[in-house]
Amino acid sequence: MNIKDYLTRENYGFLLGFIGVVIFSLTLPITRHLTQVGFTSLEIGFGRGFLAGTASIFILLFKGQFRSGNLPNTSDISKFMITAVGVVFAFPILTAVAMQTIPAGNGGIVVAAVPLATAIFAGLLSEENPSIRFWVIAVAGFITVIVFRLLANDLSVANVGLGDFALFGAVILGGLGYAQGGILGKRISGWKVICWALVISFPLVAPLTLLSFDFTHLFQVAHHAFLSILLFAFLCLFNNLIGIFFFFEGLGMGGVARVSQIDLFRPFLTFFFSVVFLGEQMEVISVFFLFLIIAVVYLSKKA
Repeated sequence: MNIKDYLTRENYGFLLGFIGVVIFSLTLPITRHLTQVGFTSLEIGFGRGFLAGTASIFILLFKGQFRSGNLPNTSDISKFMITAVGVVFAFPILTAVAMQTIPAGNGGIVVAAVPLATAIFAGLLSEENPSIRFWVIAVAGFITVIVFRLLANDLSVANVGLGDFALFGAVILGGLGYAQGGILGKRISGWKVICWALVISFPLVAPLTLLSFDFTHLFQVAHHAFLSILLFAFLCLFNNLIGIFFFFEGLGMGGVARVSQIDLFRPFLTFFFSVVFLGEQMEVISVFFLFLIIAVVYLSKKA
């Protein structure tokens, strides 16, 4: 007997979705740690795409997806590219830039706005027609995130730096990538969407990885902190690939509307891992805005 024998299909979907969210919530703490031990934002960003892309090639080969009848439609290539812009390039690189200067816990609160950005782009790119109420809530959500970052910077606009712009860019472009990938996911299995997005971007990712990676530095990090190399590999393979497998499988088994609500746990888990593993402080204002942004995301889903 296995765990599936003790759970209903819906509950098993919730379990798989939650595993995916736990993996996603480790993204910012691990990225923050890697920037502190010497990895550059380009090494992290392109490295994630390179290792995940390499794994995707083998997965598609094993599944026989490179046969003529299984290749993506020509009309879908541009959509895979848009997905790759957000998921393969923008989000990994920009969050790595942000984690050089912004605590992972605070970053997790800002990234909580990704579902809002995703919903907005889903409305713009598909035939969905969100209500006026939704747009009002979406705008309020982004204003809330901006106010939080200003308060975290001691109420001084002059203190807003590159990390803040990078984080907001990650939210917007990441939302674009998730939205386009989600639209493709209505016709194509989720694992195929992320694998093809990684493979299509691989001819660009591979040379950029070779150009950006300082392999001498990588060997030095491996010699002094082998755990950091393992964390880097985890970030590449789990956060860019395997976590998405779990999450999309959970959506399919338990229902998209129900299981997607589990993603509301992500900023809480990110905050928790940041406090436990990085020793960051949990300030009252951060907790307040964390609940506030989660409430905005929840209302947007209802709208």
